[in-house]
Amino acid sequence: MKRTASITLNANMTPMIDVTFLLIVFFVVVSQIVDRNVIPLDLPTPENAKAMVSETEHKLVINVIPHTDGGVAGLVVGEHTIASDDMTGLSLIVEQRLAQGTTEVHLRADRQTRYRFVHRVIEAIRQAGGTPRLHLVVDVEATL
Repeated sequence: MKRTASITLNANMTPMIDVTFLLIVFFVVVSQIVDRNVIPLDLPTPENAKAMVSETEHKLVINVIPHTDGGVAGLVVGEHTIASDDMTGLSLIVEQRLAQGTTEVHLRADRQTRYRFVHRVIEAIRQAGGTPRLHLVVDVEATL
C-alpha cells in the first residue's frame, strides 16, 4: 500500500489587507485636498457669459464670506482667515503667494454680497503687485 502525502496551500491575506487599507487612506486624503479651497457660497449666475474652467494648479482662491445684511463677515484665503477690514493682510498674503509662483487669483463671493466689498478685495489684490490673472468665480453649471 502506498501512502500519499497531502499538501495544503494557505494564502497569506495580510499583504492584500494592507494594500486595501493604504488605498482607503489615499482616497480619503486626496478627497480632502481637492475640496480644501471650496466654501459653500451662492455664486452669481451671469447671463450670456463665456465661462471657462481654469486648469492651473498655481492659483490662489479668495472666498468672501457673506454676512446676512449684504456685508462681509470675513475672508478665507487658502488656509488663512482674515477680518473683513484687513485689506493690508490680504495684500501681504497675495504678494507672498505671487512670489511663490502663483499665476491666478480666483475670487469667490456670494451673490448677495454688495459690490463695494468685492471692489475692496480687488483693490487689495492690485496693491499686492505682480500681474496675476484675476478670475471672478461664478456658478458655471447654471450657465451651461
